[in-house]
Amino acid sequence: IAKREGCALLQPAPTAAPTENDSNDDDSSDANINVKSMLDALGGCVECANDDSMNSLMVTTAMMGPVYGVMRNNRDWLVKQGVSPKDASYFVGRSYLSIVQDAERDCRDANRFDDLIEEQTPGGLNEQALGNLDKQGVLNSYDNAMDAVLSRLQGKSDGSLPSDP
Repeated sequence: IAKREGCALLQPAPTAAPTENDSNDDDSSDANINVKSMLDALGGCVECANDDSMNSLMVTTAMMGPVYGVMRNNRDWLVKQGVSPKDASYFVGRSYLSIVQDAERDCRDANRFDDLIEEQTPGGLNEQALGNLDKQGVLNSYDNAMDAVLSRLQGKSDGSLPSDP
C-alpha cells in the first residue's frame, strides 16, 4: 500500500442499533465509501462481508514469505549452475516481476489464472514444470500451509502443521 501497489481488506464496522436520538442518515455507510475510495487510490481494496471472509483473504498475505523462499531457491539453484549470484538475483527478481505483472492484468476476472495456465505451450517447459510440481504435491503443500495459517488466524491452533506419525 505504501507504494500504491498493494491491496487492502476492508470490513464494514457492525452497525449499531439506532436510538431515538439518531437521525436516519447513515454516516457509517458514507465513512466506508470514503475509506474504500481512499484504499482504492492506494492500490486496491476488497470489501469483506464478515470475519470469516477477511481471515481467509488474510491468508494470501502470509504467502509473501513462501514466494520469497521460492525466489531464493531459484537464485541458489542458478548459482549452483555457475551463474554469478548478482546475475542470478537480478534475473530471478526481474523474471518474477514480469510473471506477477502478467497475473495482475485483468485480475478481477475470476478465470485469469486458469487462462494463464491454459496459455502455456502444450508439451512446453512451463506446462511440464507445473505438472512436475503438482505430481510432487507442491500445490497441495501450499493448501496445507494456507489451512494452517487460517487456523492460527481463527485462534484454533498455533499455525503449525501436524507432525508426521
